[in-house]
Amino acid sequence: MTPRTLTPAEEAFVALADHCIECPGCKVDLDRPDDEIPECPTAEALYRAWFILWRKEVRR
Repeated sequence: MTPRTLTPAEEAFVALADHCIECPGCKVDLDRPDDEIPECPTAEALYRAWFILWRKEVRR
């Protein structure tokens, strides 16, 4: 069995997930769930990049 390679959109999603898990600015304080969700420019850029790639893959 050969391992499956990730599509560009899947790689972008993994990068977004890794960033959000490791970035202290992206973490939501579970003790205060009503607080506003923090904004992270890096996470927003990674999300936009993933979304563009995902839409291209879906439209094939």
